[in-house]
Amino acid sequence: MAGLCIWLRVSGPPLADFLEAMAEGSRARLERARQMLSLPEIRSRAEKVEVKPLRKSAFHLFAELKPVSPTEGPLGDFDPVVLALSYSSGGATAISVLTEPTRFGGSLGLMQTVAKTVETPVMRKDFLVDPYQVWEARAFGADGVLLVARLFDHETLAALVEATEDAGLFALIEVFEESDITLFDASWESKPNVLVGVNCRDLETLEVRPESHERLVGLLPSGTSRIAESGIGSADRVVELREMGYDGVLVGTSLMKSDDPSGLLARMAAGVST
Repeated sequence: MAGLCIWLRVSGPPLADFLEAMAEGSRARLERARQMLSLPEIRSRAEKVEVKPLRKSAFHLFAELKPVSPTEGPLGDFDPVVLALSYSSGGATAISVLTEPTRFGGSLGLMQTVAKTVETPVMRKDFLVDPYQVWEARAFGADGVLLVARLFDHETLAALVEATEDAGLFALIEVFEESDITLFDASWESKPNVLVGVNCRDLETLEVRPESHERLVGLLPSGTSRIAESGIGSADRVVELREMGYDGVLVGTSLMKSDDPSGLLARMAAGVST
């Protein structure tokens, strides 16, 4: 699998310009990283970093740390250490950290800071295109990675999932539409470190479509933890999503804009604890 570079899928309906731009930027960062460290070198560094396992949970709360929203702009000044600790104390199952720099204001350094701050598992959220970036994620402290299913065909998505297994990380496979779900391999249902997430954001307009959560949940593999993403801002909405059949949520902008992110997370956790 060394040297395998994964490119955008060319079959099927055309992808949104936004997703194409994010993948192009990711490939450029990949090439710069490879010039500094080879795959064997980044893998050697990664293997020296201890991985925190994603613990089993009746309901997962992924709390996201992102400096910028593509639709709302900068999400305010914040201390990543303070914010990560507040997420952890609020009951986050995992902390999702953006490492994409151009539209989300993230970085590997930001993720590394968070990973060194908390005992809570940390997930790299980016537009990964190659197994190298999985090992890079672990080298900078990630315990899991997000994989956007729509970027790949079945074979190359499987190669990324294999890379996460090799690296000892969990993978959250993100889907937007029915066609993305067809890329999910049935064999992954038996893998506890593979989760599937439904992002209800429209990639053409970047608008949130909450109805997508209900429309797609029944199509997801039943043996895999199902995570709802985007447009989640209240404990009541989290309860609704649990009742739809989701096993967790990923909450971002509402936490970043909250005056009390720990309290908001705690209310969400309390709402699904009964």
